[in-house]
Amino acid sequence: MSRQLNILFTCVGRRVVLLESFRRAMKELGIEGKIFATDVTQAAAALHVSDKQFIVPRAGNIQYMPALEKIIEQHRVGLVIPLTDLDLRTLARRRDRLADSGCAVMIGPEETIKICRDKRLFSQHLRKAGMPSIRTFPLPQFRQKPFYPCFVKPLRGSAGLGTAKINSERELQAHMHVFGDQLLVQDYVPGREYTVDVYRTRSGEIKSIIPRQRLVVRSGEVDQGITIHDEELFEETRKLVSLMDGLWGVFCCQCRRPEGKPPHFFEINPRFGGGAPLSIAAGADLPKYLLQEILGMDVQAEVGKFTPNLLMLRYSEHITKTVDDPSSLPGYDNAVFK
Repeated sequence: MSRQLNILFTCVGRRVVLLESFRRAMKELGIEGKIFATDVTQAAAALHVSDKQFIVPRAGNIQYMPALEKIIEQHRVGLVIPLTDLDLRTLARRRDRLADSGCAVMIGPEETIKICRDKRLFSQHLRKAGMPSIRTFPLPQFRQKPFYPCFVKPLRGSAGLGTAKINSERELQAHMHVFGDQLLVQDYVPGREYTVDVYRTRSGEIKSIIPRQRLVVRSGEVDQGITIHDEELFEETRKLVSLMDGLWGVFCCQCRRPEGKPPHFFEINPRFGGGAPLSIAAGADLPKYLLQEILGMDVQAEVGKFTPNLLMLRYSEHITKTVDDPSSLPGYDNAVFK
């Protein structure tokens, strides 16, 4: 039986492996359709593995959503999947309107996305529910009663930019000189760090939980990681997800686990995490689960059904592409260092 579905990925950046995983899942499910991708520059590698690429305004621009809506309408897009934090709240505000026009967006309701995106709200949300949380303060409040070591991060950051362990006032001043003072300050919690990939259906059923221990992190994304089968992490993740009304599809939860204590969750990314290819390689076919649900099929997933102790070692690959206007590329006038 042939099925039809066109998918639009937004802010695709470097997510080449993920798009290829969707292409494979579409083939296995007998789905006929196109993979479309957007970004703000042709220098986004994943654009060039899509069936059709679109250069759009930045997510904060007033023309961003009109540009997406035009693509959705003209190309009969049935599913939109955001891949960074940049447009999550914008898409959450428009998801019902898009659904009315026949296009699903893999995003939760706006209020839930707001909690996910605001680290202070997230900490308060967990504390009210009686779950272990990491104390989080705006910088002015921290200044009234400072403590070290602490952990700082931007109020609304992404990809780990501007995050750091701070051991003294001198280190804090140096960090602020580079990243500014729009910071949150948290307790520094030592211990193993995990990202937990989750698939949750629209009806609220958790179909898949895959913990990944973060061994080496580069630029905010896991560079080396390993899948872990751990009943406590399964159970604590269930408790956390039960607090997040309406969150569905694929998302990832991040936590630290102090020695001898339960995991302390400090973040939910309501989208595919950068390390999701490890979970997929371990047998938790997250793209297939999403496609099955969108098409009204049974989601063939089971919590705990994945290969444990699967190690991922990331390495660099490249894509070559002739461009019409090199001067439009970031770094053309001044090299970009990351």
